[in-house]
Amino acid sequence: LPQARPPVTMKFSQVIVLALAAFAASATASNVQMEPSIATFGGPNWVRGPRVSSGEEIEVTFVVKTCPMRRAALEEKFWSVSTPSSRDYKKFMSVEEVAEFLHPVPTDGEQLSAQAVIEHLKSTTGLLRSEPHMDRTRDLVTVRMDAQKAESFFQTELYSFKHKKSPVMLIRAGAPYFLPEELAQHVSFVEKLVRLPYVRQPKVLSDGSLRSVSDADDEFNSCDVATCKEATTPDVLKTRYQLPTLDSAQPSNGMACAEFQFQGLDDEDLSNFATTCGVDHVQVDKTIGAGGSVMPGVEALLDIEYIEAVAAPINLTVINSISYSLYDWMSSVNNDPDAAYVQSVSYGNDEIQQESTEYMYDCNTQFMKAGTRGISVLFASGDQGVWGRSGHTGNVFHPDFPGASPYITTVGGTDFAEKSTMGDETTWVDGGGGFSNTFGIPDYQADAVQGYFDSGVDLPDSSYYNATGRGYPDVAALAGQQNGYCVAARGSYMKVGGTSAACPVFAGVVAMINDELIAAGKPQMGFLNPWIYSVAAPGNGFFDVTTGTNNANIGAGFTATSGWDPATGFGTPNYPVLLELATSA
Repeated sequence: LPQARPPVTMKFSQVIVLALAAFAASATASNVQMEPSIATFGGPNWVRGPRVSSGEEIEVTFVVKTCPMRRAALEEKFWSVSTPSSRDYKKFMSVEEVAEFLHPVPTDGEQLSAQAVIEHLKSTTGLLRSEPHMDRTRDLVTVRMDAQKAESFFQTELYSFKHKKSPVMLIRAGAPYFLPEELAQHVSFVEKLVRLPYVRQPKVLSDGSLRSVSDADDEFNSCDVATCKEATTPDVLKTRYQLPTLDSAQPSNGMACAEFQFQGLDDEDLSNFATTCGVDHVQVDKTIGAGGSVMPGVEALLDIEYIEAVAAPINLTVINSISYSLYDWMSSVNNDPDAAYVQSVSYGNDEIQQESTEYMYDCNTQFMKAGTRGISVLFASGDQGVWGRSGHTGNVFHPDFPGASPYITTVGGTDFAEKSTMGDETTWVDGGGGFSNTFGIPDYQADAVQGYFDSGVDLPDSSYYNATGRGYPDVAALAGQQNGYCVAARGSYMKVGGTSAACPVFAGVVAMINDELIAAGKPQMGFLNPWIYSVAAPGNGFFDVTTGTNNANIGAGFTATSGWDPATGFGTPNYPVLLELATSA
């Protein structure tokens, strides 16, 4: 297995040295190959079509390099506002403060790197189809280009890629790309040029042909706790996790779901869900992105229905990124001065399927920017167990990114231990979890990871995983196939499973905790992990999950045990105890 990178948390001196070397390096040729670690072009479920033709356009985002010393300072700030023992705990920053922290406006006549990128682009002839736009945090420059001229500019070949499972067509490079040396010195990589990421989708366990919305008196559609034998419903979640029903919410509080694959909501489905399941305020209060141009989809409806089932009437924002770009979503969050305090994201891929280490490194910078502003970012851990999207290929597990990032909270999945029996939970066999091959163990979880290895639990052969990597998930919620979620979609009901269900549920729990904190005149939670790992213990804030293995029914996997484990994290939320721990912090 590859060695883990140096720890990426409070002990980051080695990372600074490596980053300084990369930042200072100069190319010997007039054009510099970007992201040279990219091995393949394309992606799962994407089919390459013809080369771009005359008249086509492509939108790209230039990710501007950050001075390594300033990034290190941002990381230090990130930990100080996120760690309960720090004197700066919860002293969050504004968008403008983050921008000045990373990319201060020069006072000596020098240019911002983003401005240098813009000037270079404007000096080209016939390339641009829009004015280059610098984001508020001064590290992203987005522009539309003539696709054929972009081939020459990037010295690559651009193709149309068609998604196998949806009517989506995107233009991406089918070969390495390059930048002029004078531009490359300012740019880490170009987004929306090579990446065709996998977007996590829920598992549809039964379709609506079995039950129609008109069957309002049907047991499946009644949303009563007694129907747990049929599906997981809002009442099942409220009973299991001891969740209250909110009568009102703080105006400044908010939660958000990210939607990537042209998926949107259907008001009729939301209304049916609200009526049938007795949930008030099943609605979207704010939409960012494509809005009405996207198509209703099960993923989006699952997110909206169940984050609302848990935390309505807290304000809900939906962020649409029709470009399939994680960076577009992060830009929306990090540039919004009123961004929701909790972000739920069902998105990811295997670390080995990420196109470059530069990409993962800079994604982590974006996560830190959100954390310094007091935003809790939660990602689903994946639905293929330890094997990931790559599957059972060789005797090696495939950790997820962003799931294995140390800078976000990762939500795994559980099943009821006995089907249709409200009570103890067990590991969902397909729930993602394991250890990163890229990022070292962060300080906040070092004791928890060591505790797992010292627990005496049966472990997979050491050749399968990197025992020095960041462990995930951090927490979990119901996600499995024993009792799928009852989702109103396409005019009927279906049962759906996956960590795509668990993530918005746990995000809703965090949003409710924030609501209580704000009502008491206290700041929101922010990045959760240092707090979670400092307070969690078996039975303290979480329903501990101590059985089951996330091997996806194929060979080896990680087995749950008392305390933290790489199958279910610390377990599922015990809301009253979590709330007490949060309000006393």
